[in-house]
Amino acid sequence: MKSSTRERTNTLTFGCLILLFLLQPFAKVHSQNKEGFSLKNKEVVKIEGKDYVLLRGELTVPEDRSKPDSRVLIIPVQIIRAFGENAAEPIFWLDGGPGASNILSIEKIASASPSKLLTNHDFVCIGYRGVDGTTVLKSRKINKSFKGLHHKMLSDESLNNVEAKIKAYCSSLKKDGIDINQYTILNVIDDLDYARQLLGYAKINLLSASYGTRVALLYSYRYPLVIRRTIMIGACPPGYFLTRQEQAENIINYYDSLYKVSSGMEYKGSIKDAMQRAFDNLPRRWATFRLDADKIKAGTTGMLYARGSAVWAFNAYFKAANEGDFSELYMLQKIFEMSNKAIIGDVYAKTVSADWENTIDLPTREQFRNSSTLLGNNISAIYGSTAHAWSIKSIPDEYKKCRVSEDEVLVISGDLDFRTPADITNRELMPFLKNGKHIVLKNMSHSDILLNVMKSQDFLYQYFESGIVDESLIRSVPVLDLTSQSRLGKVKIFVAGLIM
Repeated sequence: MKSSTRERTNTLTFGCLILLFLLQPFAKVHSQNKEGFSLKNKEVVKIEGKDYVLLRGELTVPEDRSKPDSRVLIIPVQIIRAFGENAAEPIFWLDGGPGASNILSIEKIASASPSKLLTNHDFVCIGYRGVDGTTVLKSRKINKSFKGLHHKMLSDESLNNVEAKIKAYCSSLKKDGIDINQYTILNVIDDLDYARQLLGYAKINLLSASYGTRVALLYSYRYPLVIRRTIMIGACPPGYFLTRQEQAENIINYYDSLYKVSSGMEYKGSIKDAMQRAFDNLPRRWATFRLDADKIKAGTTGMLYARGSAVWAFNAYFKAANEGDFSELYMLQKIFEMSNKAIIGDVYAKTVSADWENTIDLPTREQFRNSSTLLGNNISAIYGSTAHAWSIKSIPDEYKKCRVSEDEVLVISGDLDFRTPADITNRELMPFLKNGKHIVLKNMSHSDILLNVMKSQDFLYQYFESGIVDESLIRSVPVLDLTSQSRLGKVKIFVAGLIM
């Protein structure tokens, strides 16, 4: 599920990579100061040497649209107006998550060199309720509880602690008059479309990534006549918010096959064999720090989001298995502990209401923990085995499964992406997209796809303008570098363990 951060030191480099979960992006407004929308700020920003009008405002929406006396939510709106006078349909950005903001910084937008796209399209960011605006479903206590008790992340004691923190937090929300049933994906979509109407857009385009692709898909089901074209980067079909253990296993197998045929590097043996030997011989401690195999597995799973960090993680296992040096496996554990910064209530609200029916069909704790795969369920086991504590009404069944759509949709996958694998997209989503196209980019994992596509502005412009898909315009990665370019010394790792 998504977050993003910036590098602070070399020690944090790979922790940052796993938090790339979902980045980048781009937007005109035809009306202002209508009921429900107020313009708070208008300024001129420079992007690639051109001046663009940036509008920041607030959307006023009821928490519960069925109640006239409902609590009121204030949700931020950000719009970059197109450079041209006669702009076409705007592009609504739908970021990853859940648990992450949908308001992009201007610096992040500018980093994608979007001037061509902005020539003819406004770029619109509408905040996600539950994360952006007046009600933020944030609980540091739940986030902290994910680290586990007594260095046993998946023990009954640790999972009971997570459940207790969830129940206490939900009780506090109820005391504050916050109705958690009003923080589903459908509520977010209703906010988006309300904003569309107030801003005067008859039709819109959707540019979505990871979790945002589910928002885009359900938006097309709920309001089928207002979307012109959609791009889904790393598509998440219904039922796949939680990573399945076999997804990571399949990608590790694929990496193993690439290692065997790679030229220009010394073959160190099987990645899977090195990982298994490392876990079989995992010591109780590295230096003064206790080791938790499940946390190491969770940190490794996070590293698979980008090919560079995945390669670093594999080399950490080779070092542990072949040299008896477990320092970098401890760093993987530390990366997991540092990376859980999501707005955790939003993660539970969206995931439980969209993918599970009161968690009846979820595996038991033991089923989550007992895995024949190398990395197991790790973080998914925490979410899955504690989801019943987040008591929320499920969205209607019609939005929990794919249905036939005639919309123009381009889905972009990566052959190294364990999080939203291309084969699952082909099997679970594409048969329902009658005007859909699916392209699979080589040598790219989850965050790699996003970074490369967002940097390929000619590709995006051509698709949103005319529906043409020209893969030659996407920045390619023809060769996968299977050597780690970074070495973290034991001293740096030890210091990281002390201060972070």
